[in-house]
Amino acid sequence: MEAVRISSKSNGIAAESAATSLPGTDSGVLLTAGEILGIVIGSLSGVFVLVAVVVVVIIYRKHLRRKSWNFEYYDLDDGSTSKSAPISRSASPKFPKRKSCPDIHVDARNVMVRSATSACVPDFILPPERIQPYGDHESGQITFLSPENCVGIRPDLYRPPSESDDDSGAFPPSEHGRIWFALVYDGAVEQLNVKLIKVKELSGRRNGQLRDPFVRIFLLPDERNSKTSKVKKKTLTPIYNETFIFQLSTVDIDKCTLRFSVYDVDRRRLRHVLGHAFIPLCDIDKTKVVTMWRDLEPNSHICNALGDLHIGLCYLPSNDKIKVIILNARHLRHLDYDMINGIYVKVQMNHARRPYKSKKTMVKPTAEDPTFNEAFSFCTAGQPIETCNFVVTIMVCPKKYLGQNEIYGKVIVGSFMYARGEDLVHWQEMMSQPRSTVNKWHSLTNEI
Repeated sequence: MEAVRISSKSNGIAAESAATSLPGTDSGVLLTAGEILGIVIGSLSGVFVLVAVVVVVIIYRKHLRRKSWNFEYYDLDDGSTSKSAPISRSASPKFPKRKSCPDIHVDARNVMVRSATSACVPDFILPPERIQPYGDHESGQITFLSPENCVGIRPDLYRPPSESDDDSGAFPPSEHGRIWFALVYDGAVEQLNVKLIKVKELSGRRNGQLRDPFVRIFLLPDERNSKTSKVKKKTLTPIYNETFIFQLSTVDIDKCTLRFSVYDVDRRRLRHVLGHAFIPLCDIDKTKVVTMWRDLEPNSHICNALGDLHIGLCYLPSNDKIKVIILNARHLRHLDYDMINGIYVKVQMNHARRPYKSKKTMVKPTAEDPTFNEAFSFCTAGQPIETCNFVVTIMVCPKKYLGQNEIYGKVIVGSFMYARGEDLVHWQEMMSQPRSTVNKWHSLTNEI
């Protein structure tokens, strides 16, 4: 086929149509692009058809082989082996087939087997039921059955729940309430374990409502060492069953006293004292766990070794002032009247731990129960009231030739960051009753 040549007279450029020659043919024979594309498509179609035929043949042969295996498997009704296993291998043993419902034995007549099923319900007749009270037929008396007459029945297991064993005895009535507790001391680790069990016979509120009581346990003489129980809502007989641990050395254990203080929290989050119980550790056996009880007392103090100081507090928010009133002291037993000239009280106001201002009373002559009756005003302007606290100290003036004044005992009154126990309660009552004087007795301590 001759190549077509087209000449252009306008631009003088000649374009020849594309032409190629197939290998193995004469060089004079040329193929166009359309013919070459047709040959390529025909070759690919032939290859695709050949591959498809091969795949179909392979699938068909696999189908025939699998069908022949299935026929051979269903034909094996004896103990012969399959083709996949050697002929020399013995057949697997046959075990008897387990039945979910065992057959009823022939000899087991008139016995119903629970797992066996039957087409109908068997007929059986029960003897007539005879209901007759238990009694002596000869005497003619009829005695009805009771739990005491029944063999194998324990009536105590069916009685309604009652109070515990420690309440079974006859206790005298308590005016302010009664508290149950137990304690034991472990000398190996120097720990005093106190278990608070319950409180009973608490008095209700004025309007007849129930209380929300909780208990604080103090290890005197240091009231800062204390533990607090959970608050029980709306009850006069709270049950706690809580255990508290105090770290206490063997040398100091007989010198300490436990104090259980029961409080009530009202809707305004104010605490009301319900009673106290004091347990000197030197008077009880601390090696055995024994449940004990004590009656609550209204007084929050016992005969302290150093004595007590009567203090009054008054908060004046309009003037930003706090008035401290030193009334009197009592039970000051550790004073050698022959060696001292007199005593006085020093009142020091602190902002946090920093001393701010201090004042003192007149020196009183030596007496067991001295009376002061002096008031001091301290300004709190410019300082948060929560950071203020007062250290009230009884000072002893010895004879002139003996040296400087000595500290006899002190009381720290302030917020919860600086005071504990009754000292903290006194401060809270002062803040809740502004422009009113609140007087309380405080136990003196020599703790720094």
